[in-house]
Amino acid sequence: MVALIFAMAFLVIWQRDRARTENLALGTGWLFLAIAMLISQLSPAHLGRALVAITHVPYSIAALGMASGILIRVGVAPPGRVFLGISLAGICAMALTQMVGNSIKADLLITNITSGVIMLMTTQSFAAAAKRDGIERFMLVTLILVTAQFFLRPVLSFMFDGPIQPAAYRESAYYMSLAWLFGFGSVLFGLAQLAVSMKDHIDALKARTATDDLSGLLARGEFEFQVKEAFARASTKGLNVALVVCDLDHFKQVNDIWGHQVGDRAIAGFGGMIGSTVRDADLAGRVGGEEFCILVWNATEENAAGLSERLRKRTMELDIGDGALDVRLTASFGVAQRIGRESYRSLFARADKALYEAKQGGRNRVTSSGTSEEVNSEANAGAKSGTGSATSTADIAA
Repeated sequence: MVALIFAMAFLVIWQRDRARTENLALGTGWLFLAIAMLISQLSPAHLGRALVAITHVPYSIAALGMASGILIRVGVAPPGRVFLGISLAGICAMALTQMVGNSIKADLLITNITSGVIMLMTTQSFAAAAKRDGIERFMLVTLILVTAQFFLRPVLSFMFDGPIQPAAYRESAYYMSLAWLFGFGSVLFGLAQLAVSMKDHIDALKARTATDDLSGLLARGEFEFQVKEAFARASTKGLNVALVVCDLDHFKQVNDIWGHQVGDRAIAGFGGMIGSTVRDADLAGRVGGEEFCILVWNATEENAAGLSERLRKRTMELDIGDGALDVRLTASFGVAQRIGRESYRSLFARADKALYEAKQGGRNRVTSSGTSEEVNSEANAGAKSGTGSATSTADIAA
């Protein structure tokens, strides 16, 4: 019943998000574990050794499913051929002992070694690939315990059992240890798997809420949160940071003339262009309808102005039409460098004021807060004529 509950839980989780195939694998593993236990519990006692051979197959499938799910979850491709080879070797060995042997202990050892080897390989791969946070460590510990019991439990049980009569298999110490382990140990193992799955689900929800769907950049709340953390790191390390506030010129006219679909393509194109231009250390977010913000890490106002000038030029090259329409955009930029331990609100206000001055000065230009003048007069002359021929004062690597 415990195995069936976990099987249903993972299959329901997979139904809600079918892209997470690890949950399908785990659900399948728990389902076959439940099938094996039900067969073992409900089959007539006189089956004896045949019962061990019958349940060997669903037990092996259960190990394959769980191992695959655990590895897929940490981004490791399950060694399918190796796992299948181990399973087939176990089936062949079981068939051989059933035909020529007369010891149920040999049958039980084959079942445990087959699943144990699969889980041992899984544990090694998981240990190398896991992130090692609290939940990952919990999962690793349960994996080690589950793997160890496949090798230790049979030996320890046989020490107390002595010769096991096939007809009395379900009264043996081995079978009692199996029942108690699955009754309690499987709860721990299943809860570890569920905890990891729920952590992944929560992380995915956070990622969705942290990202603006249209632009692909950080949403406003997440951007501001990460900027404040970056400010603290910059203060500790004594590094300069600068803020760029920018928006698309005459964006309302884009929506009014060409429609909101073109407007959405403009936001997506502009956001994509920013995301592909800034460095990994920088932060970029959409903080309003057509307004964007960039934190330029370890950079002066001049560095940030150079980045803004490159973005300004690339904006004019964006083509957001649908083939029949030739829609071109321009954007204005305001730049400010953080002074001392200045707050985000204060720095944003100065950069936003510089953006306002760029708008008042004719749009399609970069204005620096430090001088309240255009960074490059040639750039502004180019903006007025539509050529955009200015060069930036500094270059930030894309």
